[in-house]
Amino acid sequence: MPIVDLSGAYDLHIHSNPSLFTRSGNDFDMARHAEETGLAGILLKNHFESTVGRASLANRLVEKTHVFGGLVLNHFAGGLNPIAVEHAIRLGAKQIWMPTIDALAHVSVFGQGGGYDYQKSGRKILRPGISVATEGGDLKDEVRTIVELIRDSDVMLGTAHISREEIFLLARYAKEIGFNKLVVTHPCFHPPKLSVPEQVALAGLGAIIELCGGNLYPIPGVAKLDDFLNSIREVGPDALVLSSDAGQPRKSMPAEVLRVFAQCLMEKGVTQTEIDRMTKENPARLLGL
Repeated sequence: MPIVDLSGAYDLHIHSNPSLFTRSGNDFDMARHAEETGLAGILLKNHFESTVGRASLANRLVEKTHVFGGLVLNHFAGGLNPIAVEHAIRLGAKQIWMPTIDALAHVSVFGQGGGYDYQKSGRKILRPGISVATEGGDLKDEVRTIVELIRDSDVMLGTAHISREEIFLLARYAKEIGFNKLVVTHPCFHPPKLSVPEQVALAGLGAIIELCGGNLYPIPGVAKLDDFLNSIREVGPDALVLSSDAGQPRKSMPAEVLRVFAQCLMEKGVTQTEIDRMTKENPARLLGL
């Protein structure tokens, strides 16, 4: 069995310190590790602050790897705040995410905002969960504005922890306005817990599905390798990216999570050409490279 080649790959989903959750390394650690393992680029994600400025600083430490940042629209950013989105994009954000731990769907699953049942932030000020939809089931006006800003700036929009119904609302609107960089974040995680046919339907609307190797770990324990193999077979590599969603101490370092994930897929029949598409070509397009 050949060894998978991830030289020149990108990881679009890495968590690092500083954070209100414990992480296995800071931005500099993640940048150095990515460079040492041959990754061409990484994208830092944080539930509690923008990573755009942090990525800019981390880039000063590495020469062969590019570090990118983004913004999660949790309560710290004012929620669904077009001004925060505009500023983040102008400062260099490569991905804007809809709410994660402050999403209404997240609160519905875990019974709280700001954390998980197995991981707490210690945050004292709690607010209601954020939904991208009105009570009537339409996208909120501010969400439409945000999607249009992101489209016009040619960056990614991640669905994060919103519900499947909200994801389909976003995907339909993205298709309507000609936006082709909607990334469906870890579909096996709950929320959104999307079936393979739902992933296929979203890809048909132009969305890219992000499969995260970190979902295979005991925590969160939401996926099996066969789930990902089914997605690759039914959705197809052209509409998929592979990421780690790593940085937690209970997982290996992100580049190693991505390597083992890709190696397991290869040993189950996924080709190097298909892995290149999902780890190199598709992420590079999404990053505008």
